[in-house]
Amino acid sequence: MRVAIISFTETGDKLGEQIAGCLKGFEVIRTGKNFNRRSESLADWTGARFRDSALIVFIGAVGIAVRACAPYIVSKRSDPAVIAADERGRYVIPILSGHIGGANGYARMIAAHIGANAVITTATDINGCFAADEWAVKNGYAVDDISEIKYISSALLGGSTVGLVSEFEVKNSLPDGIVSGSGRECGLYIGDKPRAVFDHTLCLIPKRYIIGVGSRAGAETDALIELVTGLLDEYGIRADAAAAVASVDLKANEPSVGALAKQLGVTAEFYTADQLCSVRGDFTESEFVRQVTGAGNVCERAAVLCGERLGRKTRLVVRKTAGKGVTAAIAEMDWSVEF
Repeated sequence: MRVAIISFTETGDKLGEQIAGCLKGFEVIRTGKNFNRRSESLADWTGARFRDSALIVFIGAVGIAVRACAPYIVSKRSDPAVIAADERGRYVIPILSGHIGGANGYARMIAAHIGANAVITTATDINGCFAADEWAVKNGYAVDDISEIKYISSALLGGSTVGLVSEFEVKNSLPDGIVSGSGRECGLYIGDKPRAVFDHTLCLIPKRYIIGVGSRAGAETDALIELVTGLLDEYGIRADAAAAVASVDLKANEPSVGALAKQLGVTAEFYTADQLCSVRGDFTESEFVRQVTGAGNVCERAAVLCGERLGRKTRLVVRKTAGKGVTAAIAEMDWSVEF
């Protein structure tokens, strides 16, 4: 995940360095007054970061951030999280994509690290209500129709109860305001495919499918996307139900694998041949693949291993399928609902 931090003064530069220190595991790019200075306008810089970053941190006035971002704002589903922090590090303010983009959570994390106050303004947060969209993103669900979020939040803020219908086992107690059953005006539905269970239904789709892939060196970038898209359509699996793309570490820089992960909006996970060989199961083995990669099968083994690494029992649902110099398989993780 890429994080972009921009500052405009020497004091802001120092704060940016401090903030970067709490973003372990993230790819952080920084632009400041005295280093990595912009060669383009702030507007162009911001537009580029909207395309390639999941979180943007402006160190300066909120107004600067708002004006810079305004031309590029599209929707809650696609906009990056945007945070503004004053250069003295007193306040950290999420201003865009607080729930689905995770800006509220990032703001709290950064504020705790630098000793600031996180200024959270979303109604569910300040009133202590369950935020269905934020919970969904944190727990591996795709939100089918984000326009339904307002009905859920409005009901909870008004003291009404919201229903829950799940195709998967619910393992623990429900949040305040959420009750099991469908006899209400609005509610949550959790399942592999959307269903209009309520007059206003917020459908949450578990991201429980792992796409295991293999690619010949130099395979056409679009070949893998075409193969996987076709398989998802054939087996009735939604693209937004994908949790990750997985392959052997030899393919970590293969353009086709990166392009597929970007298309699906997921991370690409890579494993050594020894790790792949450690997976137990009935796999489609190939001596040629073994000679090239060290494992007799890449796509099937990688898909299962990735799901197991995520802590869930995993099984193949689509076996190795070959395309134009590429292969793909799909594994399904067992699922349960935990609040």
